[in-house]
Amino acid sequence: MYKSLKPSHSSALCAAFLATFLSACHASPQSEKVTTTAESAVKVAATEIVVDSGPDLEFRGTISGDPLDFKDGKGDDTPAVKQFKKTGKNPYNNDEAVIKNGYTIFSTACSGCHGHLAEGKLGPALHDDYWTYPGNQFDKGFFETIYGGGQGMMGPQKGLISQDEILQVMSWIRSIYDGDPKKAKWKK
Repeated sequence: MYKSLKPSHSSALCAAFLATFLSACHASPQSEKVTTTAESAVKVAATEIVVDSGPDLEFRGTISGDPLDFKDGKGDDTPAVKQFKKTGKNPYNNDEAVIKNGYTIFSTACSGCHGHLAEGKLGPALHDDYWTYPGNQFDKGFFETIYGGGQGMMGPQKGLISQDEILQVMSWIRSIYDGDPKKAKWKK
């Protein structure tokens, strides 16, 4: 049976499988309608977030120090992203529904390098007090590292996951943190 499968058919079969699998990764267990985690988080939190007035903070790459370009093709900013850009504080940090979504995104986008429970794998552990970048103790610095990338294999997530999804992932990582920021050791 497989000997008669042409390369063009196997590519189509793989594409169909991946489309089905990836859609299932973002499916909401309470609903038959498939939604992305960013969409569901907006529905959960959009009415609760009030966006401050005033200018946005300046966000810079962790390694280069260059200003981050937020034109990532991932759609308009959610209320949470707009608020975050004003304050540098993640409005999702204590929202249990969004934290759950954050784990779903983390498990599909980040766990290959950081481990399924952020215990570290190819990339460092993210739940303890041994940090690669000192700025990551603050939400703004943590976002800059994820969005703009770090050294080595930590490439920028700009354009791969939305800014709202990054905030959701950050909220989950903050929820499992078991170290003391005052005792953090920095990698050199």
